[in-house]
Amino acid sequence: MRYENLVKPGRIGTMRLRNRMIMPPMETWMATRDGMVTDKVVNYYGRRAEGGVALVTTEMINTTPGTMAFPGELTLAEDSYMPGMSRLARTIHAGGARASLQLCHAGVFAHNITSDLPAFTPSGIGTFQLPGAKLKVMTKAEIAQVVEDYGLAAARAKTCGFDAVEIHGAHGYLVNEFLSGYYNKRTDEYGGSLENRARFALEIIASIQKHCGRKFPIIFRLPGEEYLATGITLEVAKQYSQLFEKAGVAAVHVTIGTLESKYDDYMDVMRDKKKPEGNFLSKGVSSSVWIPPCYSPRGSALPMAAAIKKVVKIPVIAVNSISPEMGEKTLAAGNADFVALGRQSIADPDYPKKVMEGRGEDIRRCLRCNECQGSGMEWQSIQCSVNPEVSMEYSNFADVKPAETKRRIAVIGSGPAGMEAALTASKRGHEVVLFEKSNRLGGLLHFVGKPDFKADYRAYTQYMIHMVEKSRIDVRLNTEFNMEMLQDQHFDKYIVATGSEHFVPNIPGAHESHILNPMDVLDDEYPQDAHSFVVAGAGLVGCEVSMYLAEKGYQVTMTDILPEAGMAVMYYARWALDAKMKEDGIKIELRNKILSMDDDKITCLADKNRKPYAALSEKLPPDPTADFDGKQVEYKADAVICALGMRSNDPLSEQLINAGVAVEVIGDAVKPRKIMNAVQEGFQAGRRA
Repeated sequence: MRYENLVKPGRIGTMRLRNRMIMPPMETWMATRDGMVTDKVVNYYGRRAEGGVALVTTEMINTTPGTMAFPGELTLAEDSYMPGMSRLARTIHAGGARASLQLCHAGVFAHNITSDLPAFTPSGIGTFQLPGAKLKVMTKAEIAQVVEDYGLAAARAKTCGFDAVEIHGAHGYLVNEFLSGYYNKRTDEYGGSLENRARFALEIIASIQKHCGRKFPIIFRLPGEEYLATGITLEVAKQYSQLFEKAGVAAVHVTIGTLESKYDDYMDVMRDKKKPEGNFLSKGVSSSVWIPPCYSPRGSALPMAAAIKKVVKIPVIAVNSISPEMGEKTLAAGNADFVALGRQSIADPDYPKKVMEGRGEDIRRCLRCNECQGSGMEWQSIQCSVNPEVSMEYSNFADVKPAETKRRIAVIGSGPAGMEAALTASKRGHEVVLFEKSNRLGGLLHFVGKPDFKADYRAYTQYMIHMVEKSRIDVRLNTEFNMEMLQDQHFDKYIVATGSEHFVPNIPGAHESHILNPMDVLDDEYPQDAHSFVVAGAGLVGCEVSMYLAEKGYQVTMTDILPEAGMAVMYYARWALDAKMKEDGIKIELRNKILSMDDDKITCLADKNRKPYAALSEKLPPDPTADFDGKQVEYKADAVICALGMRSNDPLSEQLINAGVAVEVIGDAVKPRKIMNAVQEGFQAGRRA
């Protein structure tokens, strides 16, 4: 595909941009606890700038002392933070990009994790994500102080060398809380009418202009839709955009959603109080509305950007899981002026260069697995399933240096760990032979990418195979490595990446031949005359094989001992997964101890104390040792699938060690885990080879 529009130069206010690709704000969790810029922060953003993006927007930057959203939120609330910020701006410029700093008072999120101060809010309305947080209704004096804080922070950003600032007016933070009728119930001049709810944002714009001059570009990030009964709608967003344009904003960045988006509907559907039809929950719930996982469609905010584009003359930035191909079509249709590709810039910081060179097939595609956000939710620096260099840019642990001594490396297994190891070792100049016992590369990625809702994984698999095929790696398909090969060929190191295999527990009937393997089912090897299936296992494999069959029109029941389905999935993504299973009509029966499996049924012992689906604040870890003293139940179907996990498949490493050769075991061959673990271990094994 030719990317004629993405590569065109553009302009936002006085700021000239080298193309139409923007990196939007995304948290990194790399700063110090008190919000200082670190080497990791500088290297991370610098790497994206070097990749060719036109404008790098920082993660949200705190504007008011004592109001950080979380430990490690970057801040520019005081002059003492300017040396680090100026270094960050210079580094972004060194990579050829312009630098924009996103200003954000976290509002309800600026609670007592980081200080004893209560969280500022327009009307004392909190969020389900922070039950029990101390809240304070802002006085007019406090509003005036925060407005001034925004102006002072913007002035510091300009002095530090930033080319623009972005006001975060979305996703449940303070400016959004004033704009939204859901959060703002004030009866003074800051609440009530649309113009009054916009007053706080307009005063912030004026404060920035006072401190920075009217020619300093201000970008406003605004939700095109909040999916709340009294929240921002598209019509309201259009009017806000016109007000902000009139006030002197240089561009509107159209996102979607807020913290409470569809959450009440989601809980009602999960508790069977409401039918899923018409709620469109698989398009996202709460945070997953604007960070949609692979189970949700791409580009849900594009219609909002297109509508706002029609009513303003300033540039419009489109965002929301846009692929480079979607971005090109959006620009070609005149539905936006710029596109922001967030997680794609994490997965492959060089994607803009590849777009400009017409090498779309070389772009390492984002899986939309949301592991990047999941890392932060566990107070870790951002990570990526497909890019092992994230958080280690330019460090000794990410350098792939030419090998001083060229070696011969055998990589056994071509799943994500094996292919990553082979590619990295080959980049170092080693002679690499990749052994694969089947007739195709990819290992279990072949099955993972089969369902249409895992198209992102399919694209990543195709990318990895493409990169292996264009490399110098000697690929040997239909070749199962065995110990006799030690006599025939000499290798300096053996990297064992033989992956994992279907696990069958010692449950009566589970080992019978008529019990189906979920991998076979994903390969369409199942009784074609069956109309219904019962799946043992509500982990990720069980959920996805259930959805795969349900979307083909089969009746599916899924059961497990677990209290919730898909528990290993980060909750942002799990909301969409849960919703999709409900929309697919899957009957989910949890807290059942499986007693036996037959060709047409699964027999279980139920937990008589089963509770309805729990809210986020009420979730407890599963207790598989609890007594199951309910009734014995049977779930009947035409066929039974056992999807109760995976186990490592490593028949070689011990033999190789005993033979006295250099061996390293990586990926699922160590123990079954996530793609991220496999890729990281493959990268490091190849780097050390």
